[in-house]
Amino acid sequence: MKIYVEYKGFFDARKIKQEPVIEMSEGSTMDDLYRRIGFQEEDIGHIQSFLNKDASWKSTKLKNNDQVTIVWILTGG
Repeated sequence: MKIYVEYKGFFDARKIKQEPVIEMSEGSTMDDLYRRIGFQEEDIGHIQSFLNKDASWKSTKLKNNDQVTIVWILTGG
């Protein structure tokens, strides 16, 4: 199934592959997508994802033609 992904934030610094369309297996979750993109466990705490414009979790199941937006959260002070 095809998942369409938009990336917002400082992904270049993390050497994350920013592929706009990713093929995933049926039954895949957001966590599977994160791993496919190349996120490490420590990266996942720094991102917020939206699936078809709604907030999503690592366990959220994906469907064919889903639109995912991944935002890198900036922190500090």
